[in-house]
This record gives sequence, structure tokens and C-alpha cells, in this order.
Amino acid sequence: MTAPRRGRGRPTVFDTPAQAAYLQAVLSGMRLGDAAAHIGVNRVVPARYARADREFGALLDEAKAVGAKVRVEGVPHDEYRYNVLKCRCEVCTRAARVGRAGRRTDTTADEPPGTETAGAVHPIRAEAAGVGESSTSFLLARAS
Repeated sequence: MTAPRRGRGRPTVFDTPAQAAYLQAVLSGMRLGDAAAHIGVNRVVPARYARADREFGALLDEAKAVGAKVRVEGVPHDEYRYNVLKCRCEVCTRAARVGRAGRRTDTTADEPPGTETAGAVHPIRAEAAGVGESSTSFLLARAS
């Protein structure tokens, strides 16, 4: 009878304490790659373990959902939160209203009334093209 060999093969990189630390980091709102770097493993290792171990995969899905909510709650109440995260609290609504009003006055204050704000038009000059040079049709195609 042969004795089991110890110390052979690859050591376990993502053992149970590392899994618990990773899940805790994700629960606290850390992004997946940052959480993997925090515990000292490559960012693809937890995803591999989640595919192989259904229990860990379910725990990771729950941790990702909670972590996403934690990250959203960490965003300050301002115009970004109103526009992107659809927060309609009084603070965000006021910040969005003030931001829009400020941008409206900034763009109209520089122009005297009645001036046109269209961009400059550059004419296309079609000079005689020699053999092997650009033709007029190319210039017209670029203009459209």
C-alpha cells in the first residue's frame, strides 16, 4: 500500500478563507477585479471557482447584487446621480435644475442677440488632378 503524497501538485490558491475574504470585499462594494487583487489572486480565479462550485457561485451572485447597491449608495447626491442613477430626491433634483440653468446661461451669455452659431464652412477646392493624384470625385465624396 502506498502512502498519499503530500506537497505535490499546485497549491490551492483560492481556499475557503480566501473565498470568504473575496466575498466580504465584494459585499463591501469593491469591484470584482479590485477584490481579487485585494486578496492576492488573479481576477479570473474567482470566476472559475464560481463556475465549478455552484454554492460559491450563488454566494458570489448575492454578494455582487449587494455590492452594487453599496456602490450606488456611495455616490454623492448631485446632478450625476439624478441623470444616470435616476435618483429623484430633492437634493439631486435641485442640483440638476441648477446645473441645467447654469449651462443655459453660460452658452447664451457669450453671444450677442441675433448672431448665428453655425460652424465655419470650408470650401472644397477642386484643382486639376494629375495622373495618380486625388480626383475631384474623391473630394466630393469626402465633402458629403
